[in-house]
Amino acid sequence: MNVEVLQRSIRGRVFSDRQTLENYSVDSSLYQIRPSLVVVPKTIKDIIKTLLFATKNKLSVTPRGGGTGLVGSALNSGIIIDLRNLDRIRIFQNHVEVGAGVHKGSLDQILEKHGKFLGPNPSVGPYCTIGGMIGTNASGSRSLKYGSTIDNLLEVTIITASGKMLKLPSRTRLAQSVVKLARQVDRQKYPQVSKNSCGYRLDAVSNISETQKIIAASEGTLGIVVSAKLRIYDLPKKRILVILGYESIKKAALDCQKIVKLRPSALEFVDHNTMKNIAARFPYEIKCLLYVEFDANIGRNVSLLSNTIAGQILYKFSDKKSIAKWWTARNSALYFSLKNLLSSKTLPHIIEDATVPLHSLADLLLLAEKTARRHGVRLVMYGHAGNGNIHIRLASKNKCKKTINTIAKEFFTEVIAMKGTITGEHGDGIARTKFVRMQYGHRTYELFYKLKNEFDPHNLLNPQKIVLARHSRDRQQLRL
Repeated sequence: MNVEVLQRSIRGRVFSDRQTLENYSVDSSLYQIRPSLVVVPKTIKDIIKTLLFATKNKLSVTPRGGGTGLVGSALNSGIIIDLRNLDRIRIFQNHVEVGAGVHKGSLDQILEKHGKFLGPNPSVGPYCTIGGMIGTNASGSRSLKYGSTIDNLLEVTIITASGKMLKLPSRTRLAQSVVKLARQVDRQKYPQVSKNSCGYRLDAVSNISETQKIIAASEGTLGIVVSAKLRIYDLPKKRILVILGYESIKKAALDCQKIVKLRPSALEFVDHNTMKNIAARFPYEIKCLLYVEFDANIGRNVSLLSNTIAGQILYKFSDKKSIAKWWTARNSALYFSLKNLLSSKTLPHIIEDATVPLHSLADLLLLAEKTARRHGVRLVMYGHAGNGNIHIRLASKNKCKKTINTIAKEFFTEVIAMKGTITGEHGDGIARTKFVRMQYGHRTYELFYKLKNEFDPHNLLNPQKIVLARHSRDRQQLRL
């Protein structure tokens, strides 16, 4: 492998020094894989030349955005392509054309000046990139009303494993293959939920005009995203945030079924451990909170909310500063949860993104508590209650890898029985790819293999993600 040949052929930079490789061997997960090379392309031609170089030298290629992923999706042993320089933004009336390397936080600031916003809003928004959001089908708190990335993805341009540029939707051979495979899918095997980032989203494709959706949640395994057209919305003239308190998580979960009928823009759950990090006073008996936000028909909806819920209304905020403060506290829940568990060792993010039908939300929360008790681990929970999507953090001082997988298998078996998904918005990555077959069964999993083979017959792109190759040299380790 002659690295200098690649460096001379592209305008971007190629890194093979120890420190850079170490930096790119980790992301926000607890996994570590040292790559062979890191490439930071300046142009799309650079990406194409890198793919050709990788093919010749039998190296895998894995795209990387902000490195905010929690399950190791951007880690691999071959070439890591950092897409930071693909940062073009063009704003139109109802959509935005944006490069894969654009940070969501930067896009938010620009859109706000135009009175617009992008619906999906991950809590790591200031740091994650558009390419990464597409790769995992990212969502966030306001996806309850405005949908996940897949629901707002109008067009996507990728570079395929063969180095060809492909825009979807289009009437190309690959697009037709996607539709053909989508028609073979047993949609009853897919989770019956409002958000899903497990496996390939063949269920979202019914015709050629929807083929761009197959790239959402594909984690760079079908092509390298270089740009996308995304739907945008008018900023609401006003928002109101209502904080509800509950004596039990079951009562909070049952209220969620009533609250969603009022069409809130967000409905979030925070457990008692996360509450400790919110700078506010709560009655002693309150064990969890719901954040309820409205951005339309505010007066009517708040009145209906008051007459609907079993919980207590603790706070109401209509000024931007207070609303922003409380959302900052909620969006810092990941940081708080890891900090709270530092006295133990945080277990890998495997069961942290389960999503179930809303009528099973109480069962999911109680299952998490039962799992923690059974295995003697500490527990923190928070998440997007309106979508039935709860983030679960576990920690223990002495749990081995075998026990971690046992916990995951037990937990996922019950989640799948509820018609839920093992991941609602964070993707499969290293952590959950081994459980994708369990989620979908053999027949659908074989269709995933066929789809991967259509786009990437030599398994060049981010191997060992979503579908497991028969043979792989990639080795991962936990940073525990």
